[in-house]
Amino acid sequence: MLNKIEENQLNQALLQLGLEKKEAQVYSAALERRYSSVIDLAKDTGLSRGTVYDIVEKLKKGGFLAEVKQGLKRRIVVENPTNKFYNLLNQKHQELTKAKNLVEDILPIIKSVNAAENFKPQIRVYTGKDGFRKVWDEILSFGGENFLSISRIETFVKFIGEDFLDEIQKKKSTMGISSRAINENSKLAVKMYEADKKYNRETRLAPKGFEFPSSEIIFGDKIAMFSTREENIIMVIESKDFAQTHRVYFEMMWKLLEPKP
Repeated sequence: MLNKIEENQLNQALLQLGLEKKEAQVYSAALERRYSSVIDLAKDTGLSRGTVYDIVEKLKKGGFLAEVKQGLKRRIVVENPTNKFYNLLNQKHQELTKAKNLVEDILPIIKSVNAAENFKPQIRVYTGKDGFRKVWDEILSFGGENFLSISRIETFVKFIGEDFLDEIQKKKSTMGISSRAINENSKLAVKMYEADKKYNRETRLAPKGFEFPSSEIIFGDKIAMFSTREENIIMVIESKDFAQTHRVYFEMMWKLLEPKP
């Protein structure tokens, strides 16, 4: 008998593997009963018999369910899942590989258009957690080997949480991207500083008493600027001039700040 946590975990996995919600319900019910009828499954799922019958037939064709004889009756059982689910994983892997190859094919085209002589500087505005994630995806995929940041770490944590911040650092390190950071002097910033070597990063802390209401990251010819969670604005400025000016600001501050012993 599945407990609630196991049932939710199973249903979420089935949905991600391509089953629809009602199909996952029927599959889970058949799994728990081991031997069942359409009436049993309709009762367990709260779906109509006709709906369950159609779903059972579809799952049988898909190799998820089968019918066996139990005495004089025919019963629905779950097929051996190992081969089926590994086949699904292989299929998903092939689809992802194909999508990855397509992206790699079109990225040079997109970048060449962006690099055209008639390109004009632009400003894009994002909000909320989805916007935050999109901007970080852009930062980590810009194609360079390093970026600069002037940050209030608490700004990022309030926006998206400390777990996502750790996820960003791990992904950045795995991709071979290094960074230099000037952070507001706080307990959280000191904690991050202590993990610099682990995440291919060098940090210097601003003197105590200096606060950064917003944060910014300079990467390539772009600057990503993050306001507080209350203002909920993220701007990406794409301009060689602005990016270079902010790099100069950063280097000036970097030289004035002593490395933490």
